[in-house]
Amino acid sequence: MEFALSEVQEVFKSTAQKFFKEKCTVSTLKEFEESNNGYSISLYKEMADLGLLGLIIPEEYGGAGGNLMDLALVIEEAGYATLPAPFLSTISYGVLPIINHGTEAQKRDLLPKIANGELIFTSALSESQAHYNLKHITSFADKRGGEYSLSGSKLFVPFADSADYLLTLARTKKNSGGSSEGLSLFLVKGSQSGVQTSLLPSIGSDRLFEVGLQEVNVSTGDILGEIDNGWILTQKTIQMATALQCVEMAGVLRRALEVTRDYVKERMQFGRTIGSFQSVQHRLADMYTMVEGGQLAAYQAIWKLEEGASAEREISIAKTWLSMKGQDVLVGAHQLHGGMGLDVDYPLQFCFRRFKSMQLNLGPASMHLKKIGQSLTQKSVTDASLQYLK
Repeated sequence: MEFALSEVQEVFKSTAQKFFKEKCTVSTLKEFEESNNGYSISLYKEMADLGLLGLIIPEEYGGAGGNLMDLALVIEEAGYATLPAPFLSTISYGVLPIINHGTEAQKRDLLPKIANGELIFTSALSESQAHYNLKHITSFADKRGGEYSLSGSKLFVPFADSADYLLTLARTKKNSGGSSEGLSLFLVKGSQSGVQTSLLPSIGSDRLFEVGLQEVNVSTGDILGEIDNGWILTQKTIQMATALQCVEMAGVLRRALEVTRDYVKERMQFGRTIGSFQSVQHRLADMYTMVEGGQLAAYQAIWKLEEGASAEREISIAKTWLSMKGQDVLVGAHQLHGGMGLDVDYPLQFCFRRFKSMQLNLGPASMHLKKIGQSLTQKSVTDASLQYLK
């Protein structure tokens, strides 16, 4: 893994950092959350004009032709800013699946519009009995002539009321319940008849919805990949989404650490700044190592994906570390702040709520620990693959 950034990547990072710092102040973040959409439509369009939405889209489809590492650098800065927007959902469940598995017609029709900020994508995968194990979904797409009629109920769908397309997993083969066989991925238009959304209570700034699908018509042109073979594509999509979310989590935790560092330099107690006390310094040092470890694990996963190698174990390591140690970082940040950390006009509460929503999304630490354990017992393990566990 190359640790140094290229000149172009330095530009991506600094540009994103400056943009989000200017646009995502505490007051504007509160305005975004309280708006009808839960995010700023004008800011989202500015992100498109800046080229952030089309960063990884090939040039022939209206994008900048960047790579996954370029994108990760921008997403980390979005996480640092605790940006509430359908940015990551559109990239994870729109751009990447279409680039990797879409038809040429889908690429030419959808990718330029995404790059221009005209289309928003989200995921409609989880169900009440199939949140982390999607083999148990019951949504069914019944073939009727040359189209499909899709019915079911999906949970925890981010920005569903604003999404133009919902990446939806449904069964297309009868008598395949509880199996990975007979599953297909569809690009469901969010505005069509039969799609209903209900807002769910959520601690995070990204709004989550329950989506009801009642005999929604989808054509063969809306199928992503091959019919009845959507399981592998879904797993690849979730892996990509989890890796990118880990980078975003690292950005959130880095913000919490820096806010705390700045606070203890100024907070006076007993005639001196509290940052001068050894116990506070030790606590900050622990928090720093946790953030650095999570960041390195996340970028290791991104690098392996960029190289086209299997990164399932690295993704689980990053998600486990960030979920478990990130909790310690946020607790430490709040304890060093005292009551100040709970002030709604202070940035730390944005970090905490954002982190808690991502901690469970795409699998909790317990699930990913199980994956790591299975990978260690089912495959031959080299010394190099064990380095992350030392």
